[in-house]
Amino acid sequence: MSQQEYENPRIRPICDLLKENFLVPRYQRGYRWGKQEITELLDDILQYQVLTSDRENKVSKFYCLQPVVVKRKTWKNEAKEEISGWELIDGQQRLTTLFIILSYLEDVRKVLNNNTEIYSLDFETRKNCSNFFLDKGFANKVDETNIDFYHISKGYEYVKHWFEASRNKLDILNTILKADFNVSIIWYEAKKGNSTIDLFIRLNEGKIPLTDAELIKALLLQSDLYQPQEDRYVKQRLFEIASEWDEMEAAFQDETFWLFLNDTKERPSSKIEYIFKILADNWNNSRSLVPYEEIDGKPKHYEYLVFDRLLRQKRDEFKKNENLDKDILEPVNSIWQEIKKTFNVFYEWYSDHALYHYIGYLLAIADHNKEKTIRELLKNKENKNDFIKNLKNRIAREIIIQKKKKDPKELKKLNDLAYGDDNPEIIKILLLFNIETLIRYRKENARFPFHLYKKEKITSIEHIHPQNPEKIDADEERSIIWLKAHKHTLLLLKPKEKEQQDKIGLYISAIESLLVKFKKDEFKELFRKIIELYSQVSEIKENEVHTLFNLALVDADTNSALNNSFFDIKREILKENKLGKYIPVCTQRVFLKYYSTNPQEMILWSNEDRKSYFKEMENMYNSFVKLLEATDGDNE
Repeated sequence: MSQQEYENPRIRPICDLLKENFLVPRYQRGYRWGKQEITELLDDILQYQVLTSDRENKVSKFYCLQPVVVKRKTWKNEAKEEISGWELIDGQQRLTTLFIILSYLEDVRKVLNNNTEIYSLDFETRKNCSNFFLDKGFANKVDETNIDFYHISKGYEYVKHWFEASRNKLDILNTILKADFNVSIIWYEAKKGNSTIDLFIRLNEGKIPLTDAELIKALLLQSDLYQPQEDRYVKQRLFEIASEWDEMEAAFQDETFWLFLNDTKERPSSKIEYIFKILADNWNNSRSLVPYEEIDGKPKHYEYLVFDRLLRQKRDEFKKNENLDKDILEPVNSIWQEIKKTFNVFYEWYSDHALYHYIGYLLAIADHNKEKTIRELLKNKENKNDFIKNLKNRIAREIIIQKKKKDPKELKKLNDLAYGDDNPEIIKILLLFNIETLIRYRKENARFPFHLYKKEKITSIEHIHPQNPEKIDADEERSIIWLKAHKHTLLLLKPKEKEQQDKIGLYISAIESLLVKFKKDEFKELFRKIIELYSQVSEIKENEVHTLFNLALVDADTNSALNNSFFDIKREILKENKLGKYIPVCTQRVFLKYYSTNPQEMILWSNEDRKSYFKEMENMYNSFVKLLEATDGDNE
């Protein structure tokens, strides 16, 4: 730390701070310590307390926490009372945690020296903050009023649980508050004239890094750039922006909204950062603010660097055109309005039934660079009907089959796609089939759960009629379950041919023998024979088993649970859904024979069932492909 920026640092015991007042400024990230950090601090204090209790042990006279950096400040609290104290530039996580610990130890503080006073904390962006701390609103329940109150309440729970595990409250309190052999901090006081925001950003270099969103928030809500006579208006407006920031962050915390736009691997601590990730390239490309090489990647804190340069430019432009009628916060407001507009567009997409499904589909199938798709969609200036039409055109270009047959002169058709090599294309078709079904089926405004699609990985392809796999790896327990279930189905199966009827009798006898004494090799052989017989009765051709006539979409766990079972057994497994997984609507309909015009035999997937199912899917596919044909015709 530069001596030009700070007074000479000194050691201050915690007992020396009890009458101080601290203000957590709006540019801070807020209180975020969790169980691990709080427990480690208490464990360290306990270890130090044990050492100091052994007089033969030579230990330091104090257990020193990380530095606290402050600057003198006067502010008004919610009651309009003038408070003199310290702006807490760095160290709020530690001081807030110690405040929580001392609050929990209030009963022993009274016993120790009848002292119930603790230093005060005030969060600049939080209403009712004084009452929250004064009334100990965090002690009896988890306060979800805002994100800081929530984490402070949870912190109190962690402290309580730690002490309840047979810890000595009095000894710990003595270690924190006694005059010697105590808990202390290194106290750095910033000199007058130094920018607190610059100090804040430099201090966080090399620590648990601040996110780009937190750095941007610090710049956006910086209040010490304005004249004292503007203080009241500036603070009110910046408070409003801070509140709107929190509302956006809270909306992104809803995983149905977040995973509509993102993949499960995207889990930033500040989800609002996604907006800056989207906007940064637009700001940079239009203004050449931060040069970077796409191949080598962008520089560290790219979004923050772009935002910083943009805000500086807007402030410079504002000063050149300054007049008395202009809003002093115009540079901040203009950027904030663009941020809000972007968020509002996202939420409009999420809220609208058709836009949610079509945009959600495009993002779900994007292999990489979803942000590029988002940026392209944000450029849309059309009315809703035209926008939806263009979305469907984009989808058509994604699903249209480009693969060639063995004869390179011919492209594959929908009924040529086969399980294995064509899985990516098959998943796209099956997913769109489910989504288009929900768009058309508006009863109760049913929505496809993209968050479950991504979390549960509903990208496994299930054979409706069982395939006869080359390898069978089921263990004895699962094999016996399979045998018992399929014995029942074989008894219900009514083949027309005498030879097939005779085989059923033989196979049932073989199942009964294996249930008495299981033999893995015999099971494998019988398994293949039963599936082969079932295929013959179902009249399914070998080249149909792996096509869209016989494929549906499920998650990997459900796919494993279905385990090459007969059609009727799969239906019962799906109905019970013991795993609690989301079963896509078209998969549900398949096993209820919804697509069949005259469903009869419910224990097998008949030829008529397969044709009806595929026809419905083909109609959906063709409805999109024809859009491209119409577009090509218009362009001729």
